[in-house]
Amino acid sequence: MSRKIVHFLVLAALVAVTSVAMADPPARVGRVTVTEGRVTMLVDGEEETGNLMNWPVTSNNHLTTAPGARAEFRVGSTAVRLDGDSDIEVEQLDDERLRLRLNYGTASVRLRDPGMLNDFELLTPQARVTLPEPGAFRVDTERAPDTTVVNVFAGTARVEGAGNMLNARSGKRVEVRGDEIFTALAMRDAFDDWASNRDRRDERPIAARYVPLDMTGYEDLDQYGNWVDDREYGTVWFPRAVPVGWAPYRDGRWVWVSPWGWTWVDNSPWGYAPFHYGRWVTVGGRWCWTPGRVVGRPVWSPALVGWVGGNNWSVSFSSGRPAAPAVGWYPLTPRDRYVPAYRVSADVERRLIWNHRTNERWHDRFPDRDRDGRRDGVTALPRDQFDRGRQIPVNNVARVTPQDVRNVPQMATPPQVTMAPNRPVQWNRDGRDERGNRDRFDRNERGQDRRAEQQRQPLLQTQPQVQPQQQQSQPQQLQLAPQRQIRTDSDERESWRGRNARDEQRRQMTTTSPQQQQPVQLQAAPSQMQQQQQQQQQQQRMDQQRAEQQRMEQQQRIEQQQRAEQQQREEQQRRMEQQQRNEQRMEARDRGGRMEAEERRREAAQMQAAQARQQQASPPPQLQAAPVQQSQPQQQQQQQRREQQEKRHESRNDKREDNNR
Repeated sequence: MSRKIVHFLVLAALVAVTSVAMADPPARVGRVTVTEGRVTMLVDGEEETGNLMNWPVTSNNHLTTAPGARAEFRVGSTAVRLDGDSDIEVEQLDDERLRLRLNYGTASVRLRDPGMLNDFELLTPQARVTLPEPGAFRVDTERAPDTTVVNVFAGTARVEGAGNMLNARSGKRVEVRGDEIFTALAMRDAFDDWASNRDRRDERPIAARYVPLDMTGYEDLDQYGNWVDDREYGTVWFPRAVPVGWAPYRDGRWVWVSPWGWTWVDNSPWGYAPFHYGRWVTVGGRWCWTPGRVVGRPVWSPALVGWVGGNNWSVSFSSGRPAAPAVGWYPLTPRDRYVPAYRVSADVERRLIWNHRTNERWHDRFPDRDRDGRRDGVTALPRDQFDRGRQIPVNNVARVTPQDVRNVPQMATPPQVTMAPNRPVQWNRDGRDERGNRDRFDRNERGQDRRAEQQRQPLLQTQPQVQPQQQQSQPQQLQLAPQRQIRTDSDERESWRGRNARDEQRRQMTTTSPQQQQPVQLQAAPSQMQQQQQQQQQQQRMDQQRAEQQRMEQQQRIEQQQRAEQQQREEQQRRMEQQQRNEQRMEARDRGGRMEAEERRREAAQMQAAQARQQQASPPPQLQAAPVQQSQPQQQQQQQRREQQEKRHESRNDKREDNNR
């Protein structure tokens, strides 16, 4: 082999290895939106249970539901839902493909974006399903042995199986059984009704005017916030129900997700898009999220924050303990540049820059803000907590004022965690990962006790993680939180406002003056007994507030009922008065008619009497004589009398009409 060929092969290999090493992480990441019942997620070889709301979904994730449970995850505007006793694997989720594998159970898919038609496919042990147009369908596999059933409810689905390919339109069903394929009418069930109710939320969303449908998490913004226009940042969104002193990235947890590293998972039901896209600003003393102008497909980020602290910044988080190194973070503004802690290309770095929607020279309008050094919304934790595991709860932490961190050194990257080796992967006869397909009913028992403290404690308690020194002196304090209670995101959606209010009451801030040049002193975490007392007092206050709110609502209902009754009485009184006026008009009209008839009868009698007197005064008629004709003066008198009678009638009618008015 010549030397040129060898050099060419070596160069090609180096280019291939370099391209793989320099490959950008996926810019498209999904999100767990709903979990009802017992749902398990396999992430980086570890099983996660409990509250999975807002957990990022990417390649090689498994989502498993126990019998009676349900789950949903979304990728942009595409929704994938699981019924009970089901297991789905995300084989590939990146900028090019969305490939799912339903190992067993039932899955419902709703795809709205035409741009994802070429990217999507769903595999089962017997069939492959793709969509030539946007639509909705349900897949049942292994409910019967070696059988896959596809029910199409909107659009068209292309089903490949048993050596054939069929296009099933809306209202049709395709059944692949072994080497045979059948068609019939589609059949709906309760799971389809649940999926349809979820889909109704996506009809004509207001958020679609300001953000693209590729931005995962946009569907919850209209329900929990409002859009307003700002002269500096354009259209911004603000949450409606947050406690006083709230700041972004302060109520949730940090989780380690490969390949990005530390990723923020918020506790709010709307807390996905505002924490992985865009920037945060303060407008009128209120935190607002500004998505900016998105060019092309939006790029997902694990957390758009800046990091401060390190070994040169010490904070005292508990009384009696010397100050220790701390790590803090703050939400980035549109004027801050986001520097990823992972390797990205120049194109991705350019797409991560915030762009104004309308004004290209907005940056020059307020140049002083680029040099003020402010860092609003800083939250701090002890440095050693980032070395303890893959999850760090953040719900009762230190808040630091911007003046206290103005001179604090900024960290280029967040603390890195030392990854433990993953458990060995066991493969079954079909060549699939045994971890995602074994003992579907009891797979969560293993490792549940080990993760109970670090996974569920942030949901059931609000105190920081107990330090190792405290664990040795007070070991019994770790058993106060219920170990077997599992809270889902449905519980969080009902109680997140109350939890934020309770957390805000427990957060207190203590700072040092800049002249003293001392470390920031923060209030110590309360003891367990004090915490229980505080929780009881807070529960009593919340009960009182609920009772007061119920009383006010009842008072409002009573006032509304009284106003309605008063309006009803006034309306009835108006109707009665109107009826009386109508009766009076009818009575006056009847009296006028009777008087006019009486006057006519009287005039007729007078005319008859006058004619009788005239006949008596005239000589008797002669036989065979011509009839007697009245003289002209008599005719004129009769005409004058008739005119006078008509004038009298007209004057009487005018008087009666005036009286009626």
